[in-house]
This record gives sequence, C-alpha cells and structure tokens, in this order.
Amino acid sequence: MLTVQDVLELDILKGAKVRTAKNKLSKQPVEWVSIMDIPVENYIRKNEFVLNTGAGSGNDMDVFQQFVESVYESGASALAIAKGKYIKEIPKSVLLFAEDKEFPIIEIPWEIRFAEISHSIMNKINRDQNKEMQIVENIQQTLLNMILSNQNLSKIADFVGEKLGQSLIIVDKANVIKGKSINAKDLIEKWNHYTAAKEVVSRVSLLNSQHPLLTRIERINLLESVILQIPIQSTNRLQGYLIIEIKDETKVDSFLSIQNVSVLEHASTVLAMWFLRENAIEETKMKLRGDFVWSLAKGDFSSWDQKISQAKSLGYVLELPYICLIGTPENLQELFQRNNSDTSYERWKESMLHYIQDEIFLAANLSKQKVMTTDHRNDIIIFVETSLTSKFDKVHNFLDLLNRRLNKLLPGVILSWGIGRCHEGEKRFSDSFIDAQKALQIGRKKDGPGCCTNYEDTRMERALLRIANDKEMSEIVNNTIHSLLKYDEQKNANLIETAMVYNANQGKTSQTARDLHLHRHTLLYRLKKIESLTNLSLFNPEDRFLLELSIKLWKLGEASEE
Repeated sequence: MLTVQDVLELDILKGAKVRTAKNKLSKQPVEWVSIMDIPVENYIRKNEFVLNTGAGSGNDMDVFQQFVESVYESGASALAIAKGKYIKEIPKSVLLFAEDKEFPIIEIPWEIRFAEISHSIMNKINRDQNKEMQIVENIQQTLLNMILSNQNLSKIADFVGEKLGQSLIIVDKANVIKGKSINAKDLIEKWNHYTAAKEVVSRVSLLNSQHPLLTRIERINLLESVILQIPIQSTNRLQGYLIIEIKDETKVDSFLSIQNVSVLEHASTVLAMWFLRENAIEETKMKLRGDFVWSLAKGDFSSWDQKISQAKSLGYVLELPYICLIGTPENLQELFQRNNSDTSYERWKESMLHYIQDEIFLAANLSKQKVMTTDHRNDIIIFVETSLTSKFDKVHNFLDLLNRRLNKLLPGVILSWGIGRCHEGEKRFSDSFIDAQKALQIGRKKDGPGCCTNYEDTRMERALLRIANDKEMSEIVNNTIHSLLKYDEQKNANLIETAMVYNANQGKTSQTARDLHLHRHTLLYRLKKIESLTNLSLFNPEDRFLLELSIKLWKLGEASEE
C-alpha cells in the first residue's frame, strides 16, 4: 500500500520538508488525497493525505492549531502545509502537538500547485491499486485453473502459501487435514495439538465491516502463535477451513491487508468448489434443488401440499414471502477468452454458474435471508425471502451484497437483473418469475447490459409494448423514424440520440448541448436535420410527442420479440 514516504518521493514533492514524525512516514498508509480548509467536520476520510494553505485561519494561529488537531483526529495520513502567503512559519505549538501524536506535518513551497500534487498522488494511488488488482486477478485465475485441472489440495496449499508468505493447511469440517504446504510441519503439529486438546483455546472473530470475509475469520491463540481459521463454504454448508499460522502476533493486522484478504477469499471459494466436486451426494442434492426451483418458477406441479413436503426434504420453506430475481451474465464468453482456460467453455461456464450459486448462499447467510436458486440456460434464478413491510429494501440489500461479492469473484463480469413482485397464492412463485422475466427483457432493451430493473417500474414500457404490437402503430413508427435510422447508419450522426436528449430536456437547447457535449450551433444543425428528415416540427408539442413515442416504441420493439 502507498505510504507517506512513497508520496514524498514523487518528483512534484522534491522540495517538501518533513517537520514532524519522520519515523512514521513509511508506516502511514495513503488511500486518498484532498485539498482541505476550515471547517474539517467529517469531510476527511481515514488515511487521507491533506493539503492546506492556511487561508481559512485568517492569520489566527489558534484557529489554525484547532484545524490541525481536527485533521489529526479525522484519521488523516499526514498534513501538507503550503508555506508562504498565509503561513509564514508553522507555529511551534502545532509542531509540538504533531510530534507528540506522531502525526506527519510536511512543509511545501508556496510555488508548487496543489492541483499538480493531487494529480501526481492520485496517479500513484491508481497505479498501485491496479497492480494489486492485477496480482489478485492472476492468483484467482491460477486457482481456478488448478481446480479445473484436478490439482490436489497440497499443490493448491503450496501455491496459496507461497503467495501469502505463510505456511498453511487445508482441513475438512471435521478438522481432518486434506492438504498442506511444504513448510507446514510445525503448523501441523500445533493443529494436531489443538484438535486433541481438552482445554479451552482462545478464539476470537475478526469483526471488520470493510470486508465480509473478515467477519468469518477466527483467530486462535495457540502455543505462542496466532492461527487464522478461514471457513470454506459452499451453498449454505461449511465444507472445511483454510488454516494459516502467523508466528509474530504483532503482524496479524498487517498480514490481513486488502490484497491478502482478497487472495484468501478467492482461495476459500475455489476450495469450496473442490469440496463440492468431491462430494457426489451434495452434487446430486444440488441438482434436485435446482430442478425443484425451476418447477416452482414454471408452476409445474399438481399438488401444493406435495410441493411443500418436497421443499422440506430439500431444506426449503415455501410458506415465507419471496420475490424472484433473474440475473443474466452478459459477458461470460469474453471472460472465458480473457482467462485463457485449458478447459472447454461449457465446462468453465458450468463451474462459474455453480460458483455464483455458492456466492448467492453466502450472501443470503450474511444478510440472514432464505434463498432458493438455480440456473437455467444462461440465467440465474433466485427466489429471495423478503418482508411484507419492506419488500424491496431487503431484496435490494441482498442484491447489493451479492453483486459486490460477484465482482470480487469474477472481476469485470456484467450482470443484468430483473426483479419481480411478491405475490400470494399457489402460483406466487411462477407469477413472480414471469414478472422478473419481463422486467429483465425491458431493462436490457431500455438500459442495456448491467441493468437492474423492477417490474413495478416498467409500467410505461409495458404499456408501450402493448401499443407496439398494433399493425397501424408499427407503420406510423416506421414512417416517422425510418429516415433518421437510415441517416444515422450512413453518417454516424446520432440523430436518434439527439432527439431523445432534446425531448428529455423539454426542448432546452443549452442543456441538451451540454449533455451531448456539442457546440450549440452543431446541435441546432442536428435539430434542423431531424425536422427535415421527419417532416415534423420540434417546436410543436404534438410533433415532438409523436417523435418521442416512435423512438421509444422502436427501442422496445425487440423486447416484445424476445
């Protein structure tokens, strides 16, 4: 992670002078940079490199000292002060305070522009973050390939241990060792002692809201070492643990960096796939569950009582209120080609869909909601428990958590979602499924890949689709915008987009020009071209309505065919 020392080594800060806490520079992380003045309030984030001119203090050094203290209390990494126009000399009381708190204060020549400093620091932060993300993505892909190529757990343990710089073992849920890294001899002895010991051993959960995995890691203090126990879970069941030894207790926090936690999370999820593959009974049960959920979605059953009984045998409860979600991964083929996998696309895709379903159950566990899920063709179907008082709040909270986890699992994946309604009666699952299908179709057509569309928010589109099916209306739409479509195709002129934005801005040319990043004269030329091609006047509200309606019906036309 970037530190204050790294920031000071940037070319733009060669003339900077460190006035306090020189020994802390390499230990102070920098995640953000800001130009801040009085008042501080809650505008400064933790680990932020703060730039200040002193202008807000009005030459009142007591006010300036209060500002410095507020910056420190906000958790900033350091405070850089431009010496010159407003601050001739940094007060000794400020320096004494900062030195006592081990808070770096840096003196910057007045001539250096803050914008250039901020730009340089953010570039450095972004480069470092991209490097870390690339490293994690490479590790993730290697782990996936190792699983798909049937590597044993000891080889996987070796690889993960090497990347983390620690010895580790992999155990099943009965604490039986299934795989070990080469250097894990001491750890194995301690683990065997732990599992055989009768006495109570100190176990503490590492609660941290910044990353879901940290809420599930347990720390075990054992024989002068710290053992981290990372759960391996699939669907809603524990499969085993990843066990890591940290010999120096003071290095636990530094070990649990963002990059290492991401590696652990990927390793845990990939290992869950291994356990699933080895468990034929569980695979069979998953298939039965998937078939069951699909039958609910299709309304394919004769007896509701029989369905309730079947649900109980699979661990499901049908009496709760549910809402259907349908998700479509839009770019799995692209991700497969990017990953250069040795297996076939169909096999890789099947593994990824199982992997996604594991994440669905983990997200449900974290949000304390019941879910039923399956995949059908390229769609992920989820029935998620909701509340009769706040139906969509619980669903959206679940979906937000799931999307965050899936973005870590498959960086770059694009998912489109359709959300149904909560129905009653024996057909409530199939009715909600039909809602979600329609919402997904409309959302993908209206907003494109990556959409998230509620059925209840598609009233206008559903009404338009009804109109679009009328033969005479189809002729009107074609006569109205055919010339625009042809012109756009030949000239790449974006007249359709121009008309849509112009209508959205209620005919305001200045706002439309800003939204389209066009010169006003260019916009006026486009508007005249639209009028000449359609024989409509954009100043006539009825003509403008007809044009807007025709464009909307054209855009939704394909959705009615799907």
